Amino acid sequence: MRRIAVLLVALTTMVGLAQAQIYTLYNSIEELTFVVYTDGVVHVSIKLYVNETYPAFSLRIIGSPAVNLLVTDSSGTLLNFDLEDANLTVYTLGVSEVYVEYDTMNLTHKEGIVWSFAVDSPVRFRVILPWNATVVELSDAPLTVTTLQDDRIMLEMPEGSQNVSYVIPPGVTDLRYEALTAIAKAQEAILKAKAEGRIEGLEDAERLLTEARDSYERGDYLEAKQMALEAYDAAEKAKQPLTQMFTRYATWIMGVGVLTVVAAAVVLRIRRRRIERIFRRHPWLDEDEKNVLKILWIKGGAAFESDIRESLELPKTTVWRIVKKLESEGLVEIEKVQGRNYVRLRA
Repeated sequence: MRRIAVLLVALTTMVGLAQAQIYTLYNSIEELTFVVYTDGVVHVSIKLYVNETYPAFSLRIIGSPAVNLLVTDSSGTLLNFDLEDANLTVYTLGVSEVYVEYDTMNLTHKEGIVWSFAVDSPVRFRVILPWNATVVELSDAPLTVTTLQDDRIMLEMPEGSQNVSYVIPPGVTDLRYEALTAIAKAQEAILKAKAEGRIEGLEDAERLLTEARDSYERGDYLEAKQMALEAYDAAEKAKQPLTQMFTRYATWIMGVGVLTVVAAAVVLRIRRRRIERIFRRHPWLDEDEKNVLKILWIKGGAAFESDIRESLELPKTTVWRIVKKLESEGLVEIEKVQGRNYVRLRA
């Protein structure tokens, strides 16, 4: 009986410690960020410190249910977890710093043209609104207001029940895809002009294309589309330089140039046919998956996963999921370069 009593005391102590760890976990949240997208999806990022002597901890998911859930340590190593309803249990023995990321659609709702982001947060947090969003109502005064480099608004809000209402001009999402398509079209026109030797005036086209890409990265899709259309027009108007008398050395140079032009034309044709062939053979690809492949094509057949994410303005876990699916379909291959995912179109 004495042994049983001692065992019960030990078990009670262990349960009490575990409950204390769960109870105080929210106080260990270092950073909590909500990135709101134009379609109402919210990407949640949580950075927290946990007691490394415990084998696991529990966390209640904000905005459950969560999709595209990703849990890593400070080095990016995936951690095992269980998710039951809104309760997340992460197994972390020996780990003190944990990152939790996921997407949810349960933190936003729309009435008419007004979107609302609502959350009951245990700690102060940051919310990044969609590009071109205008705040129309706040439940509480923000602690700070910051305009990011891409002109999105970031609010730092106090803990508790908070609501942020905002409006987005119509057509922003459509405009993003129109800009991406225009950039791809301009890129193809420039490659075609180079292949045909029409290099006179092509510098303007390349400059405009660079400006279009910069505008796209900033989130200014209207300007990106306009710059890309001007780049396409400049590439179409590019001409071959005037014929001059060449020395034997210059003739040799021209011969090498012809070979280069022919090679470029072949590469351009192969690349264009390859992307078209991929779309024909995989008609079930959705718009986001096609856009990831387009970005890879625009960037010469390969790009870092982070560059893809920034170009398409998609959540990290969403791009990761799309890339993994494309890899499973045999359309791309992934390699680690300096700890980052480098995605390449398969030949």
